[in-house]
Amino acid sequence: MPTNPFTYGNPISAPERFFGRKAEVEQVYTRLLNAEFESSSIVGERRMGKTSLLNYIAHPSTAEAHGLTPGRYLFVYVDLQMVDQKTTPTRFWSRLLRRAARELNDEGLKAEFEQAAGQEEIDNYTLDDLFSLVDEQDLHFVLLLDEFENVTENANFDTDFFYGLRALAIHHNLALITASRQELITLCHSDAVRASPFFNIFANVNLPAFGEEEARALVERSLAETCVQFAPAELALISNIAGSHPYFLQIAAHFLFAAYCKGGAAQERERYLLREFEEEATPSLADYWHHSDDGEKIVLSALALLARQGKAGKRRFSLGKLKELYHRSELTLSWLEKRALITADGEGYTLFSSVFGDWIVAELTGVMADAQSYEEWLAANQSALQRFSRSTRDEISEILPQIKAGYRQFVVDWLSNPQTLVSAASLLRSVFS
Repeated sequence: MPTNPFTYGNPISAPERFFGRKAEVEQVYTRLLNAEFESSSIVGERRMGKTSLLNYIAHPSTAEAHGLTPGRYLFVYVDLQMVDQKTTPTRFWSRLLRRAARELNDEGLKAEFEQAAGQEEIDNYTLDDLFSLVDEQDLHFVLLLDEFENVTENANFDTDFFYGLRALAIHHNLALITASRQELITLCHSDAVRASPFFNIFANVNLPAFGEEEARALVERSLAETCVQFAPAELALISNIAGSHPYFLQIAAHFLFAAYCKGGAAQERERYLLREFEEEATPSLADYWHHSDDGEKIVLSALALLARQGKAGKRRFSLGKLKELYHRSELTLSWLEKRALITADGEGYTLFSSVFGDWIVAELTGVMADAQSYEEWLAANQSALQRFSRSTRDEISEILPQIKAGYRQFVVDWLSNPQTLVSAASLLRSVFS
């Protein structure tokens, strides 16, 4: 059986298997190459390829191709997922300095790093002295700090830590490349940390979904050395269920390739792809949903319901249509597009994946899993409907029994705006009736 060229789950480590992100790579390297040796903050949704991008940037061949001389520019990658409430700044620096020591060829400087890493307390003066030695040898350290929100959200890392880290990056040959799910300044454990000038040293590098050309190149280049070629209808199906999202694109292409290896007919390949894709994609789709605020969930729900209402027809919807359903749609759409959960073009907006839309509708309407009946919920939540007129209460009461108990208050809040109530209630009723 031929090796499947499409992989997902683990980050990409080999640079020849890295696709796209040309503009983002150039932005990071441009800041490293300028006179101030500046830092960058990579921001992207879960499974958007942040770790793969860090691996690519740190690879010696990539760095050298962009003008960063091996041996002079030293890249140190640290995965901060293991940072927990017991982790202290000293423990953080101890691990990082030991990793940095491995990259050093000078035995004397290596010994200095290892000695500092073993101290019971590592303060900012120790670090300043250590990186002064780095400067004297005209070396440049690039610290790649993955999942950095685990530090900014940790109360053990106070303002002194962030002031010290900023000073090191400003006054020494030290650049930071962080990766996080959201912009760092929104991921702080206190207002004091949020107000720190630490965050001013970064340029945000946002990771969107791939462009159409990048998505097409990923599939074509991956298939180039195999005997398999996907049919146009299959490529269209992949686009429909995965969009240009790199992770979901890899999943869809992986299972379609596997279906070809099984030797089934076209319809069998399609059924296999859809079944396996849905099973594999669902945990991440659920994660995106549960990390969305109520406004984002309303817009996502509106797009899912509009697509369901149109069935196989129209799937893109205008800003005006969405504002009829939720008055804050414009700002929310901008953020959802940045998160790559929706796509936009001249025809309007749509969810990045039709499977995501199906999942949202199923999530909202999974009443069979409710332990509490609608009558029991209504008895305990009479006040939720008191704000509405009698006729509106009657209309909402036709909709709520078909909504999962955990989302009934969500739907009531959605319908509470008189400007959008009629349109939103009509949409819900038309889909669920």
